[in-house]
Amino acid sequence: MSTKSSKTKPSLIIGPPDWDIRFPEFQHLAISNGSSVYTMTSNKPKLCYFEFVFENGRVTEHKKLASRVTVNQIQEGTLHHTSKEIADFFDFYGCSYSIHADLDFTVIAVSCLQRHVEKVILFVIELLTEPIFPEENLQKAKVFYISQLQHQLSEPDFVSYREFTAQVYGPDSIYGYNSERETFEALYRNDLIQYHRDHFTAERLKVFYCGDPIEHGLNFWEETLRTIPKQTQLIRHPFIIPEYQKAKAHFPMASCMQISLKYGKKLFPKTHPDYFGMYMVNTILGDYFGSRLMKNIREEHGFTYDIHSTIDAQLHDGCFYISAELNAEFLDETIAQINKEIKKLKEEAIPDFELNMVKNYLNGHVLRLVDGSFPAMQFLKILITEFNTVEAFQSLVHKIKTIDQQEIMELSEKYLCEDDMTVITAGA
Repeated sequence: MSTKSSKTKPSLIIGPPDWDIRFPEFQHLAISNGSSVYTMTSNKPKLCYFEFVFENGRVTEHKKLASRVTVNQIQEGTLHHTSKEIADFFDFYGCSYSIHADLDFTVIAVSCLQRHVEKVILFVIELLTEPIFPEENLQKAKVFYISQLQHQLSEPDFVSYREFTAQVYGPDSIYGYNSERETFEALYRNDLIQYHRDHFTAERLKVFYCGDPIEHGLNFWEETLRTIPKQTQLIRHPFIIPEYQKAKAHFPMASCMQISLKYGKKLFPKTHPDYFGMYMVNTILGDYFGSRLMKNIREEHGFTYDIHSTIDAQLHDGCFYISAELNAEFLDETIAQINKEIKKLKEEAIPDFELNMVKNYLNGHVLRLVDGSFPAMQFLKILITEFNTVEAFQSLVHKIKTIDQQEIMELSEKYLCEDDMTVITAGA
Protein backbone atom coordinates (compact mmCIF):
# COMPACT_ATOMS: atom_id res chain seq x y z
CA MET A 1 0.00 0.00 0.00
CA SER A 2 1.50 3.28 -1.09
CA THR A 3 1.42 6.31 1.11
CA LYS A 4 1.35 9.97 0.20
CA SER A 5 2.89 12.76 2.13
CA SER A 6 0.40 14.90 3.99
CA LYS A 7 2.43 17.96 3.05
CA THR A 8 0.91 20.14 0.37
CA LYS A 9 2.62 22.76 -1.75
CA PRO A 10 2.00 26.15 -0.16
CA SER A 11 0.06 28.62 -2.27
CA LEU A 12 1.47 32.05 -2.98
CA ILE A 13 -0.49 34.58 -0.98
CA ILE A 14 0.25 38.25 -1.51
CA GLY A 15 -1.46 40.14 1.26
CA PRO A 16 -1.50 43.81 2.11
CA PRO A 17 2.01 45.12 2.86
CA ASP A 18 3.00 45.76 6.44
CA TRP A 19 6.23 47.71 5.96
CA ASP A 20 7.81 50.16 8.36
CA ILE A 21 10.35 52.05 6.26
CA ARG A 22 12.17 54.93 7.90
CA PHE A 23 14.60 57.35 6.37
CA PRO A 24 18.16 57.15 7.74
CA GLU A 25 19.44 59.89 10.02
CA PHE A 26 21.25 62.85 8.52
CA GLN A 27 22.42 66.28 9.60
CA HIS A 28 21.66 69.64 8.01
CA LEU A 29 24.17 72.48 8.28
CA ALA A 30 23.15 76.02 7.30
CA ILE A 31 26.19 77.88 5.99
CA SER A 32 26.46 81.63 6.54
CA ASN A 33 26.84 82.39 2.81
CA GLY A 34 23.43 80.89 2.05
CA SER A 35 24.51 77.37 1.08
CA SER A 36 23.27 74.20 2.77
CA VAL A 37 25.19 71.04 3.62
CA TYR A 38 23.56 67.68 4.31
CA THR A 39 25.74 64.98 5.86
CA MET A 40 25.24 61.28 6.50
CA THR A 41 27.62 58.76 8.04
CA SER A 42 28.79 56.14 5.55
CA ASN A 43 28.50 52.41 6.07
CA LYS A 44 31.36 51.84 3.62
CA PRO A 45 34.67 51.99 5.48
CA LYS A 46 37.35 54.19 3.91
CA LEU A 47 35.04 55.42 1.14
CA CYS A 48 33.00 58.60 0.83
CA TYR A 49 30.68 60.22 -1.67
CA PHE A 50 29.52 63.80 -2.15
CA GLU A 51 27.52 65.91 -4.57
CA PHE A 52 27.47 69.64 -5.20
CA VAL A 53 24.05 70.59 -6.55
CA PHE A 54 23.23 74.03 -7.94
CA GLU A 55 19.64 74.96 -8.67
CA ASN A 56 20.07 76.52 -12.10
CA GLY A 57 19.86 74.48 -15.33
CA ARG A 58 17.72 75.55 -18.25
CA VAL A 59 15.38 77.55 -16.04
CA THR A 60 18.07 80.20 -15.49
CA GLU A 61 19.43 80.44 -19.04
CA HIS A 62 19.79 83.78 -20.79
CA LYS A 63 20.61 81.88 -23.98
CA LYS A 64 19.59 78.41 -25.13
CA LEU A 65 22.00 75.59 -24.13
CA ALA A 66 24.07 77.97 -21.97
CA SER A 67 23.65 75.78 -18.87
CA ARG A 68 24.65 72.51 -20.54
CA VAL A 69 27.70 73.88 -22.33
CA THR A 70 28.88 75.95 -19.35
CA VAL A 71 28.83 72.90 -17.09
CA ASN A 72 30.63 70.71 -19.61
CA GLN A 73 33.33 73.37 -20.07
CA ILE A 74 33.95 73.92 -16.35
CA GLN A 75 36.39 70.99 -16.34
CA GLU A 76 38.33 72.32 -19.34
CA GLY A 77 40.68 74.49 -17.32
CA THR A 78 40.95 76.79 -14.30
CA LEU A 79 43.24 79.67 -13.34
CA HIS A 80 45.71 77.13 -11.96
CA HIS A 81 45.14 73.85 -13.83
CA THR A 82 44.77 72.75 -17.44
CA SER A 83 42.14 70.23 -18.52
CA LYS A 84 44.82 67.50 -18.56
CA GLU A 85 45.94 68.38 -15.04
CA ILE A 86 42.32 68.24 -13.88
CA ALA A 87 41.89 64.75 -15.33
CA ASP A 88 45.25 63.67 -13.86
CA PHE A 89 44.22 64.92 -10.41
CA PHE A 90 41.07 62.78 -10.32
CA ASP A 91 42.98 59.77 -11.65
CA PHE A 92 45.82 60.17 -9.15
CA TYR A 93 43.42 60.26 -6.18
CA GLY A 94 41.30 57.41 -7.50
CA CYS A 95 38.14 59.47 -7.87
CA SER A 96 35.05 58.54 -9.80
CA TYR A 97 33.27 61.72 -10.82
CA SER A 98 30.64 63.14 -13.13
CA ILE A 99 29.40 66.63 -13.92
CA HIS A 100 26.24 67.44 -15.83
CA ALA A 101 23.37 69.89 -16.19
CA ASP A 102 19.71 68.95 -16.54
CA LEU A 103 16.56 71.02 -16.83
CA ASP A 104 16.64 72.34 -13.25
CA PHE A 105 20.05 71.57 -11.73
CA THR A 106 23.79 71.25 -12.18
CA VAL A 107 25.28 68.24 -10.37
CA ILE A 108 28.92 67.44 -9.61
CA ALA A 109 29.14 63.96 -8.06
CA VAL A 110 32.38 62.47 -6.69
CA SER A 111 33.33 59.30 -4.86
CA CYS A 112 36.81 58.87 -3.42
CA LEU A 113 38.85 57.42 -0.59
CA GLN A 114 38.00 58.95 2.76
CA ARG A 115 41.58 59.98 3.47
CA HIS A 116 41.64 62.22 0.37
CA VAL A 117 38.21 63.80 0.73
CA GLU A 118 39.20 67.24 2.03
CA LYS A 119 41.79 67.71 -0.72
CA VAL A 120 39.28 66.53 -3.36
CA ILE A 121 36.55 68.85 -2.09
CA LEU A 122 38.93 71.82 -2.25
CA PHE A 123 39.81 70.87 -5.82
CA VAL A 124 36.13 70.70 -6.80
CA ILE A 125 35.68 74.16 -5.30
CA GLU A 126 38.44 75.40 -7.58
CA LEU A 127 36.67 73.91 -10.60
CA LEU A 128 33.47 75.67 -9.61
CA THR A 129 34.95 79.07 -8.81
CA GLU A 130 37.90 79.53 -11.18
CA PRO A 131 37.01 78.16 -14.64
CA ILE A 132 38.50 80.10 -17.54
CA PHE A 133 36.51 78.57 -20.43
CA PRO A 134 39.33 78.40 -23.00
CA GLU A 135 38.16 79.46 -26.46
CA GLU A 136 40.01 76.62 -28.16
CA ASN A 137 38.31 74.02 -25.98
CA LEU A 138 34.90 75.55 -26.61
CA GLN A 139 35.38 75.32 -30.38
CA LYS A 140 36.42 71.67 -30.08
CA ALA A 141 33.43 71.00 -27.88
CA LYS A 142 31.04 72.51 -30.44
CA VAL A 143 32.33 70.08 -33.06
CA PHE A 144 31.73 67.21 -30.64
CA TYR A 145 28.24 68.40 -29.63
CA ILE A 146 27.14 68.78 -33.26
CA SER A 147 28.55 65.36 -34.20
CA GLN A 148 26.84 63.80 -31.19
CA LEU A 149 23.55 65.45 -32.13
CA GLN A 150 23.76 64.11 -35.69
CA HIS A 151 24.22 60.59 -34.32
CA GLN A 152 21.33 60.98 -31.86
CA LEU A 153 19.05 62.20 -34.65
CA SER A 154 19.48 58.81 -36.31
CA GLU A 155 17.84 57.10 -33.30
CA PRO A 156 14.02 56.93 -33.44
CA ASP A 157 13.59 56.90 -29.65
CA PHE A 158 15.62 60.10 -29.31
CA VAL A 159 13.70 61.83 -32.09
CA SER A 160 10.26 60.79 -30.83
CA TYR A 161 11.05 61.97 -27.29
CA ARG A 162 12.43 65.37 -28.31
CA GLU A 163 9.51 66.01 -30.66
CA PHE A 164 7.03 64.87 -28.00
CA THR A 165 8.41 67.24 -25.35
CA ALA A 166 8.57 70.08 -27.88
CA GLN A 167 4.87 69.56 -28.55
CA VAL A 168 3.85 69.12 -24.92
CA TYR A 169 5.80 72.05 -23.49
CA GLY A 170 6.06 74.25 -26.57
CA PRO A 171 9.03 74.28 -29.00
CA ASP A 172 10.37 77.60 -27.69
CA SER A 173 9.78 76.98 -23.98
CA ILE A 174 12.45 76.20 -21.40
CA TYR A 175 11.52 72.52 -21.14
CA GLY A 176 10.47 72.12 -24.75
CA TYR A 177 13.17 73.58 -26.98
CA ASN A 178 15.45 71.19 -28.83
CA SER A 179 19.18 71.30 -29.44
CA GLU A 180 20.10 72.34 -32.97
CA ARG A 181 23.37 72.84 -34.79
CA GLU A 182 22.67 76.58 -34.96
CA THR A 183 22.01 76.74 -31.22
CA PHE A 184 25.44 75.38 -30.41
CA GLU A 185 27.11 77.63 -32.97
CA ALA A 186 25.43 80.71 -31.47
CA LEU A 187 27.06 80.19 -28.06
CA TYR A 188 30.20 82.17 -27.30
CA ARG A 189 32.75 82.20 -24.51
CA ASN A 190 31.20 85.33 -22.97
CA ASP A 191 27.86 83.50 -22.71
CA LEU A 192 29.53 80.82 -20.58
CA ILE A 193 31.28 83.41 -18.41
CA GLN A 194 27.99 85.26 -17.86
CA TYR A 195 26.03 82.11 -17.05
CA HIS A 196 28.68 80.91 -14.61
CA ARG A 197 28.93 84.30 -12.89
CA ASP A 198 25.18 84.67 -12.45
CA HIS A 199 24.13 81.16 -11.50
CA PHE A 200 26.95 79.35 -9.70
CA THR A 201 26.35 81.23 -6.48
CA ALA A 202 26.18 80.21 -2.85
CA GLU A 203 22.43 80.73 -2.51
CA ARG A 204 21.82 78.14 -5.22
CA LEU A 205 24.15 75.51 -3.72
CA LYS A 206 23.34 72.41 -1.70
CA VAL A 207 26.08 69.94 -0.77
CA PHE A 208 25.36 66.30 0.06
CA TYR A 209 28.19 64.47 1.83
CA CYS A 210 28.27 60.82 2.88
CA GLY A 211 31.31 59.50 4.71
CA ASP A 212 33.06 59.59 8.03
CA PRO A 213 32.28 62.77 9.95
CA ILE A 214 34.72 65.50 8.94
CA GLU A 215 36.63 66.96 11.84
CA HIS A 216 35.25 70.36 12.91
CA GLY A 217 32.38 69.78 10.47
CA LEU A 218 30.62 73.14 10.46
CA ASN A 219 33.88 75.08 10.59
CA PHE A 220 35.28 73.00 7.73
CA TRP A 221 32.28 73.66 5.50
CA GLU A 222 32.15 77.34 6.43
CA GLU A 223 35.81 77.75 5.52
CA THR A 224 35.61 75.59 2.40
CA LEU A 225 32.47 77.12 0.88
CA ARG A 226 33.33 80.74 1.60
CA THR A 227 34.92 81.11 -1.86
CA ILE A 228 31.59 80.36 -3.55
CA PRO A 229 30.39 83.87 -4.45
CA LYS A 230 27.35 85.21 -2.68
CA GLN A 231 24.82 87.11 -4.73
CA THR A 232 22.37 89.32 -2.88
CA GLN A 233 19.78 89.33 -5.67
CA LEU A 234 19.24 86.10 -7.57
CA ILE A 235 18.62 86.41 -11.29
CA ARG A 236 15.55 84.41 -12.23
CA HIS A 237 13.88 84.27 -15.60
CA PRO A 238 10.08 83.92 -15.67
CA PHE A 239 8.93 80.36 -16.24
CA ILE A 240 6.16 80.55 -18.79
CA ILE A 241 3.94 77.49 -19.12
CA PRO A 242 2.35 77.51 -22.60
CA GLU A 243 -1.17 76.20 -23.05
CA TYR A 244 -1.08 72.50 -23.91
CA GLN A 245 -2.19 71.57 -27.41
CA LYS A 246 -2.46 67.91 -28.31
CA ALA A 247 -1.05 66.79 -31.66
CA LYS A 248 -0.42 63.80 -33.87
CA ALA A 249 2.71 63.72 -36.02
CA HIS A 250 5.09 61.27 -37.66
CA PHE A 251 8.76 61.96 -38.36
CA PRO A 252 10.03 59.62 -41.09
CA MET A 253 13.63 58.42 -40.79
CA ALA A 254 15.71 56.56 -43.31
CA SER A 255 17.00 53.05 -42.67
CA CYS A 256 14.60 52.37 -39.80
CA MET A 257 12.71 49.09 -39.66
CA GLN A 258 10.41 50.14 -36.81
CA ILE A 259 8.81 53.25 -35.36
CA SER A 260 9.22 54.73 -31.90
CA LEU A 261 5.96 55.78 -30.26
CA LYS A 262 5.45 58.45 -27.61
CA TYR A 263 1.83 58.66 -26.45
CA GLY A 264 0.94 61.05 -23.63
CA LYS A 265 0.11 64.51 -22.39
CA LYS A 266 1.18 67.35 -20.13
CA LEU A 267 0.75 66.64 -16.43
CA PHE A 268 2.20 68.55 -13.47
CA PRO A 269 5.43 69.14 -11.47
CA LYS A 270 6.74 66.85 -8.76
CA THR A 271 5.43 69.01 -5.94
CA HIS A 272 1.82 68.63 -7.10
CA PRO A 273 -0.42 67.07 -4.40
CA ASP A 274 -1.48 64.25 -6.75
CA TYR A 275 2.06 63.30 -7.77
CA PHE A 276 2.42 60.27 -5.49
CA GLY A 277 -1.07 59.04 -6.32
CA MET A 278 -0.30 59.21 -10.03
CA TYR A 279 3.04 57.54 -9.31
CA MET A 280 0.98 54.54 -8.16
CA VAL A 281 -1.37 54.71 -11.15
CA ASN A 282 1.58 54.91 -13.54
CA THR A 283 3.24 51.89 -11.94
CA ILE A 284 0.10 49.79 -12.32
CA LEU A 285 -0.33 50.84 -15.93
CA GLY A 286 3.17 50.49 -17.28
CA ASP A 287 6.13 51.09 -14.97
CA TYR A 288 7.21 47.60 -13.92
CA PHE A 289 7.68 44.30 -15.67
CA GLY A 290 4.32 42.90 -14.58
CA SER A 291 2.38 46.03 -15.56
CA ARG A 292 -0.85 45.93 -17.52
CA LEU A 293 0.72 47.33 -20.67
CA MET A 294 3.47 44.69 -20.59
CA LYS A 295 0.97 41.86 -20.10
CA ASN A 296 -1.38 43.10 -22.82
CA ILE A 297 0.80 44.54 -25.56
CA ARG A 298 3.97 42.48 -25.12
CA GLU A 299 2.77 39.15 -23.75
CA GLU A 300 -0.74 38.76 -25.18
CA HIS A 301 -0.38 40.54 -28.52
CA GLY A 302 3.37 40.48 -29.17
CA PHE A 303 3.35 43.97 -30.69
CA THR A 304 6.58 45.07 -29.01
CA TYR A 305 9.46 43.75 -26.93
CA ASP A 306 9.21 46.59 -24.43
CA ILE A 307 6.55 49.11 -23.50
CA HIS A 308 6.51 51.33 -20.46
CA SER A 309 4.85 54.43 -19.07
CA THR A 310 6.60 57.32 -17.34
CA ILE A 311 5.79 60.38 -15.28
CA ASP A 312 8.50 62.78 -16.40
CA ALA A 313 8.08 65.54 -13.80
CA GLN A 314 10.39 68.47 -13.15
CA LEU A 315 10.39 71.42 -10.73
CA HIS A 316 7.97 73.56 -12.74
CA ASP A 317 6.06 71.23 -15.02
CA GLY A 318 5.80 67.61 -16.09
CA CYS A 319 4.33 65.14 -18.53
CA PHE A 320 3.05 61.58 -18.74
CA TYR A 321 3.90 59.36 -21.68
CA ILE A 322 3.93 55.78 -22.89
CA SER A 323 6.91 54.66 -24.96
CA ALA A 324 7.29 51.67 -27.28
CA GLU A 325 9.09 50.58 -30.43
CA LEU A 326 7.06 48.49 -32.85
CA ASN A 327 6.28 47.76 -36.46
CA ALA A 328 4.20 50.49 -38.09
CA GLU A 329 1.45 48.00 -38.99
CA PHE A 330 0.75 47.48 -35.26
CA LEU A 331 0.51 51.16 -34.36
CA ASP A 332 -3.24 51.68 -34.47
CA GLU A 333 -4.00 48.45 -32.63
CA THR A 334 -1.34 49.22 -30.02
CA ILE A 335 -2.92 52.61 -29.30
CA ALA A 336 -6.34 50.94 -29.13
CA GLN A 337 -5.04 48.48 -26.56
CA ILE A 338 -3.38 51.28 -24.57
CA ASN A 339 -6.70 53.12 -24.45
CA LYS A 340 -8.42 49.89 -23.42
CA GLU A 341 -6.11 49.57 -20.42
CA ILE A 342 -6.56 53.22 -19.48
CA LYS A 343 -10.34 52.78 -19.66
CA LYS A 344 -10.13 49.72 -17.39
CA LEU A 345 -8.22 51.78 -14.81
CA LYS A 346 -11.05 54.30 -14.79
CA GLU A 347 -13.99 51.93 -14.74
CA GLU A 348 -12.89 48.72 -13.03
CA ALA A 349 -11.58 48.47 -9.49
CA ILE A 350 -8.13 46.92 -9.45
CA PRO A 351 -8.26 43.46 -7.80
CA ASP A 352 -6.89 43.26 -4.27
CA PHE A 353 -4.15 40.80 -5.21
CA GLU A 354 -2.85 43.10 -7.97
CA LEU A 355 -2.96 46.22 -5.82
CA ASN A 356 -1.14 44.45 -2.98
CA MET A 357 1.44 43.09 -5.40
CA VAL A 358 2.16 46.61 -6.73
CA LYS A 359 2.34 47.98 -3.19
CA ASN A 360 4.82 45.28 -2.20
CA TYR A 361 6.85 45.96 -5.34
CA LEU A 362 7.00 49.70 -4.62
CA ASN A 363 7.79 49.18 -0.96
CA GLY A 364 10.69 47.00 -2.03
CA HIS A 365 11.77 49.66 -4.50
CA VAL A 366 11.69 52.36 -1.81
CA LEU A 367 13.61 50.09 0.54
CA ARG A 368 16.36 49.71 -2.08
CA LEU A 369 16.60 53.50 -2.30
CA VAL A 370 17.61 53.69 1.36
CA ASP A 371 19.51 50.38 1.58
CA GLY A 372 23.00 51.66 2.20
CA SER A 373 24.35 55.08 2.94
CA PHE A 374 25.33 56.07 -0.63
CA PRO A 375 21.91 55.28 -2.18
CA ALA A 376 20.22 56.94 0.81
CA MET A 377 22.27 60.10 0.31
CA GLN A 378 21.38 60.16 -3.39
CA PHE A 379 17.72 59.78 -2.48
CA LEU A 380 18.04 62.52 0.14
CA LYS A 381 19.35 64.79 -2.61
CA ILE A 382 16.21 64.11 -4.68
CA LEU A 383 13.90 64.75 -1.74
CA ILE A 384 15.55 68.05 -0.80
CA THR A 385 16.16 69.47 -4.28
CA GLU A 386 13.16 68.17 -6.23
CA PHE A 387 10.47 67.86 -3.55
CA ASN A 388 11.78 70.66 -1.29
CA THR A 389 11.47 68.56 1.86
CA VAL A 390 12.56 65.21 3.25
CA GLU A 391 8.98 64.80 4.45
CA ALA A 392 8.15 63.79 0.88
CA PHE A 393 9.62 60.40 1.77
CA GLN A 394 6.92 59.75 4.35
CA SER A 395 4.30 61.11 1.95
CA LEU A 396 5.40 58.53 -0.62
CA VAL A 397 5.43 55.67 1.88
CA HIS A 398 2.01 56.72 3.23
CA LYS A 399 0.49 56.91 -0.26
CA ILE A 400 1.78 53.46 -1.18
CA LYS A 401 0.29 52.08 2.01
CA THR A 402 -3.11 53.79 1.92
CA ILE A 403 -4.14 54.27 -1.72
CA ASP A 404 -7.24 52.25 -2.57
CA GLN A 405 -9.19 51.20 -5.64
CA GLN A 406 -11.46 54.23 -5.59
CA GLU A 407 -8.61 56.73 -5.55
CA ILE A 408 -6.88 54.94 -8.42
CA MET A 409 -10.05 55.12 -10.51
CA GLU A 410 -10.57 58.80 -9.69
CA LEU A 411 -7.00 59.79 -10.52
CA SER A 412 -7.12 57.84 -13.78
CA GLU A 413 -10.35 59.59 -14.74
CA LYS A 414 -8.93 62.99 -13.81
CA TYR A 415 -5.58 62.80 -15.59
CA LEU A 416 -5.67 60.08 -18.27
CA CYS A 417 -8.16 61.34 -20.80
CA GLU A 418 -7.61 59.53 -24.11
CA ASP A 419 -8.88 62.52 -26.07
CA ASP A 420 -6.06 64.71 -24.64
CA MET A 421 -3.21 62.44 -25.73
CA THR A 422 -0.48 63.56 -28.11
CA VAL A 423 0.76 60.88 -30.51
CA ILE A 424 4.31 61.27 -31.84
CA THR A 425 6.06 58.61 -33.90
CA ALA A 426 9.48 58.52 -35.52
CA GLY A 427 11.11 55.95 -37.76
CA ALA A 428 9.90 53.81 -40.65
